[in-house]
Amino acid sequence: MSNYQVAPNDSRYIPFTQQQDCCVPTSIQMIMHRNGIPLIPAEELGYHLGLTVSPDAAHLFYKARTSPTPPSAAGYGTQIFKSEYEPNKVFETLGIPLAFSLTLADHISSASDLVEKLNKIEADDNDALLCFNHGVVRGEFKPYSGHVAVFDKVIDGKIRLVDASPNQPKWRLVEAELMFDAIKQHGNKSSGGIWLFRKK
Repeated sequence: MSNYQVAPNDSRYIPFTQQQDCCVPTSIQMIMHRNGIPLIPAEELGYHLGLTVSPDAAHLFYKARTSPTPPSAAGYGTQIFKSEYEPNKVFETLGIPLAFSLTLADHISSASDLVEKLNKIEADDNDALLCFNHGVVRGEFKPYSGHVAVFDKVIDGKIRLVDASPNQPKWRLVEAELMFDAIKQHGNKSSGGIWLFRKK
């Protein structure tokens, strides 16, 4: 075994890297892997969750649902806020033993409230994704910039994410105030908030 620490030795997750617009299904795959749930392709899981991509990206997928314009204010990607793509329905259809619940942006009152909620998730050894405006985290608000990443740990008041994006570090620390702002900017209509998963 190497003496060089090239990845955090206390992470709860093995990072996976996403296909374009597949942050949600790829992040759910990380949760499935941690809980010993057999994996299915991210594209398949994403399709059931309403994954929609631009026509220019369709060639990257085996079978893609496309739209010439982003299908929601969140941008391209999954559409879990539509009833037919609601995660609990999808998990039941696909035989995935996970239960999903959502704490929307308006139910997170402050950065300290966000950290308190995440500390409880970590203490209970549950799994969560954070849904936020990625532009805010990168320094500027941008429309159609929805993103999710896996919540790993709270470290010295900062939030460590495991990020499926190929253009971001796999482990990244984000200031709680910045993440709170990014969640609020994304808003309820785009499912901004904490996505909680529990194994059945």
